[in-house]
Amino acid sequence: MEPLLVTMMPTEFDEISSHDGQEFLFVLEGELRAQVGKEVEVLHPGDSIYYDSTHPHLVKCHGGKPAKIIAVIYTGSR
Repeated sequence: MEPLLVTMMPTEFDEISSHDGQEFLFVLEGELRAQVGKEVEVLHPGDSIYYDSTHPHLVKCHGGKPAKIIAVIYTGSR
């Protein structure tokens, strides 16, 4: 597992990705838009999401302000 403290900046970039592993995200500040497959959630401070990274996904700021998150990435191949 690799824990990260990430500040995400607003962007127009919308590239969906997929890769081996699993991800857990916890929102500290701001809002996050998380899309996994066809499901879309807007997360607020205190919200979290967990998903299999092999599913197509996209995570980005929601709204015009930065978002600060804790991300824990597991690939199982280290």
